[in-house]
Amino acid sequence: MSVRKKYDERCVHCLMKVDLCICTLIPKISLSTKIIVLTSKREIQVPTNTGRLACQALENSAILVRGDIDKPYDLQEHVQAQGTVLVLYPSPEADLLDEGFVKKMARPCTLIVPDGNWRQTSKMRRRDPFLVNVPQVTLPTGVSSKYGVRNENKEGGLATIEAIARSLGVIEGPEVQLALEALMATMVGRVLQSRGVRAVF
Repeated sequence: MSVRKKYDERCVHCLMKVDLCICTLIPKISLSTKIIVLTSKREIQVPTNTGRLACQALENSAILVRGDIDKPYDLQEHVQAQGTVLVLYPSPEADLLDEGFVKKMARPCTLIVPDGNWRQTSKMRRRDPFLVNVPQVTLPTGVSSKYGVRNENKEGGLATIEAIARSLGVIEGPEVQLALEALMATMVGRVLQSRGVRAVF
């Protein structure tokens, strides 16, 4: 049996190759807004998954894995008892998450973020009974995604951490958005470095 070289081994926390590990660069951000990321059993194991990365930085967050029969969950148990509960999903019925919306909503906010491609996230929203009556919000049009590690087949699509960053930029302030975007840039830069590509931000 062949022995794996060290540069093929991965950090158990950030899932990056050990020589590209970013664990010491992940900030600890404490907010009143709670982020709940809904992902799939397959997606949570992908090293370039950014929903997991966002939750590692956000202390008031949870990542829930659909399809894992060993770890069932009740989404309602994870939302904050007070304030507003929203799901980030760009449906035609969604309200625009902007300063005007935020001024009118009760605090604190629990923001539920489906993580995956468009087909996967639409299924999550339909299949979880709790989400049926949760108001939907969508982000204002912004700059194009800077993710660049995995293909995005939907125009205007964002990496999950970018969507979370922009949402928190509206709800909590620009400093949070910048911190998460910087973390993503670090991860993307190291992934592309491992592929022999230079990242440009």
